[in-house]
Amino acid sequence: MIIDNRVCTNLDFNVLERDEDTDVFIDIKGQVLDCYVEKTTRVQFVGARAVLIRLGVETENITVHVLQNTDIYSSMANFEIDLIAQRLYVSQEDNKVIIERKI
Repeated sequence: MIIDNRVCTNLDFNVLERDEDTDVFIDIKGQVLDCYVEKTTRVQFVGARAVLIRLGVETENITVHVLQNTDIYSSMANFEIDLIAQRLYVSQEDNKVIIERKI
């Protein structure tokens, strides 16, 4: 499923509209989360409950929040990704969830 032409996922998600932003909430149920933010860099999170992706209206930058629980105040980490001419893929593969930026 493609969301806002910027995020593609094979997981269940909820979309929340807030002011000028769109939040995409993906429950990963405590699975290992591998984030490939650059070509050869992997950041791994163990025990994360959910991923919240904040999409802005006027920018190609998005913010990814890795959550310990199901609310934004439980953020373990967050980072920005520039998606110019690319999409963010959040996919279930084997026993883990992978986040990566691709064309």
